[in-house]
Amino acid sequence: MTESSTGWQLDAITYSGGTQDGPRADVKLSRAGEQLHAEGSGTGLVDAVCKSISQATGVEARVVAFRAYSVGPGSEAVGEVELEVELPGRRVAVRASSTDVVEAAGLALVAALNQYNSKRPARG
Repeated sequence: MTESSTGWQLDAITYSGGTQDGPRADVKLSRAGEQLHAEGSGTGLVDAVCKSISQATGVEARVVAFRAYSVGPGSEAVGEVELEVELPGRRVAVRASSTDVVEAAGLALVAALNQYNSKRPARG
């Protein structure tokens, strides 16, 4: 799903929801050979995916702004998502696109986490 040689990569997302069942998401991520998995729920599908990614990585990330746009005509258009994400001590703005806007939101959050981690001082 994502192409990142140094940061987190979103390998898979499974989500479901409806009027009878609450929104749920299952995510799989990897980084430098480490594989993580988390599942959770949210107020909507995007919220469930974002909470699951945050849980998997162990980084508290709160989406404070979400915008989605259609890029191209028709129902098969690419959806572009812009997120503003509050992370410990920082706020970042990112974007990602996919034919699935829920996936695009997940990709954008992973981009925010990678941006955040690349600018944090190394522990030691």
